[in-house]
Amino acid sequence: MNCGADVIVVSQDQLGKAVAPRVAASMEAGHVSGAIALPDTSNGFIVKTNVFSGKAFANVSVNTSKKVISLLPNSISPESTGGNAEVEEFNPDLGSAGITVKEMKTQGEGVLLPEAELVVSAGRGLKGPENWGMVEDLANTLGAATACSRPVADIGWRPHHEHVGQTGVAIRPNLYIAAGISGAIQHLAGVNGSKTIVVINTDSEAPFFKAADYGIVGDAFEVLPKLNEAMRTFKASQN
Repeated sequence: MNCGADVIVVSQDQLGKAVAPRVAASMEAGHVSGAIALPDTSNGFIVKTNVFSGKAFANVSVNTSKKVISLLPNSISPESTGGNAEVEEFNPDLGSAGITVKEMKTQGEGVLLPEAELVVSAGRGLKGPENWGMVEDLANTLGAATACSRPVADIGWRPHHEHVGQTGVAIRPNLYIAAGISGAIQHLAGVNGSKTIVVINTDSEAPFFKAADYGIVGDAFEVLPKLNEAMRTFKASQN
């Protein structure tokens, strides 16, 4: 493939993770995965990334003539620069596919967690799987995906594909609502890239409040239904 580009930037979503390394290999390009800022070209070509589960940063120097960068979602805020860019349709000749898809099965109903822009999550504070209806109700109202902490998945309250955190799915949604989750470092490592974090917990000293943009000290059994009703009223007023 030859599109004449020296630098290709893709989103590090499920598709980008699969495609970017292959594009880099075919172009014999340097590849940086998980960038959190646009490249600094003032002195070479430097790309900033997260390392150690977001506890530190690394500045990676790319010296190849061709470069492929995978950018983490919500890393850069859109800005108006006043420039003009021409958009052209790109139809590369990729040749015959090396893989034939015979069947596709969906993981489940609703919004897929890795691609979700809105996520409602809960932990052991909900006391049992029978109480997850309030989480699903709020998620349905918002058009969000549902998630959970690792202990919830380990004891079988929720399926493991909903587990978010360092050892589960790492997400970077626009909004992450966490109810009844204390906020251990392993959980934070998988969600701290979220644009806005809302924490609901009865314990005002829960570590998660330090990472939250908005915190509600209260019982999830009271807060979630009220929040859901408020969202329903707001959405009805917009119609």
